[in-house]
Amino acid sequence: MKTQLSKPARSKARYSEEYKQEALELWRASGRSAAKVAAELGIRPPLLYRWAHAERVPKAPKTGRTPKRSLEELEAENRRLRQENAKLLEQREVLKKSLGILSEAPKSSWHRSNTCPFTAAVPSLSLIEARN
Repeated sequence: MKTQLSKPARSKARYSEEYKQEALELWRASGRSAAKVAAELGIRPPLLYRWAHAERVPKAPKTGRTPKRSLEELEAENRRLRQENAKLLEQREVLKKSLGILSEAPKSSWHRSNTCPFTAAVPSLSLIEARN
């Protein structure tokens, strides 16, 4: 059973919303693949997928612009962003300083020789025995 809906005869065809709806209904009701339904209708299968997707996705404004904000709102946002920027710069400086402190080599020789710095004040046994 071949179903043919009337379509505009142009090189770059523009399909009416009614035609798109009928094509999608036929595709959904038939249970066949988009390629088979599209071949019957004389259109390309990606068109059916595009029309189905456009039907599911809510229509967004094409400009993508946000509504204009007042001068006061923009100035308030500018102040807030400057404060946030100053805070982040201060935090970065603190982190730089702490990294510098933590990456410094230790000033005592305790880490290098693995001896406790407190035992350095107590003479070792070898020194005591040498004196005797």
